[in-house]
Amino acid sequence: MRNLQFASAFGLLLLFGSCTTHPDPRVEALTALADSIQTHQRLLEEPSDTRTAEAATWAENNLREFELLLDDGNVVVSKEEGRIISDVSRARRLLKDQGSRRTSLPKSAARAMGQLRGLAQAITSGAAKDAAGTPIDSAYIAREMKAELAIGRDVVRALEETQQLAERGIELWQKTAAHADSLQTVCRSRLAKAIIEGE
Repeated sequence: MRNLQFASAFGLLLLFGSCTTHPDPRVEALTALADSIQTHQRLLEEPSDTRTAEAATWAENNLREFELLLDDGNVVVSKEEGRIISDVSRARRLLKDQGSRRTSLPKSAARAMGQLRGLAQAITSGAAKDAAGTPIDSAYIAREMKAELAIGRDVVRALEETQQLAERGIELWQKTAAHADSLQTVCRSRLAKAIIEGE
């Protein structure tokens, strides 16, 4: 009797084992990248919009102030002082670039995730045609996978780079702010002296 029960249990295990479906590696790759994009979107939350906007405003205003002080050629700065102005300019460029990316990337990320998950669903369901009525065969899947995976990886890379741009811009702001304020004071003094001497 025990042998019969064991044989029955073993038979059920074989039956269940034969019914188990192995995950399609193509679906796994598409889904994993879509999940990665969703996770990477959180990178846009740090540094915060408020923090980056404050840094961008500082860089914009300070660069304009230096341009006004140096515009007529009456104020001359040393190489070391020039590096401070260069850092302000670089901070402005970094923060401006990340700002435009923060606006456009959420839409790009949403589209990429939709395409990746849609293709994964089509493969899983064995769909015969796509939304446009194009037949879905192995060549179609291979072509679309190559394109959508490339786009998805580009989005992930762009999200990472955007956070890096913001962090570098804020770092320059924090490092340069006090030096920029001091240099502007010096430049205003030089400008006032040049105006007095020119009268």
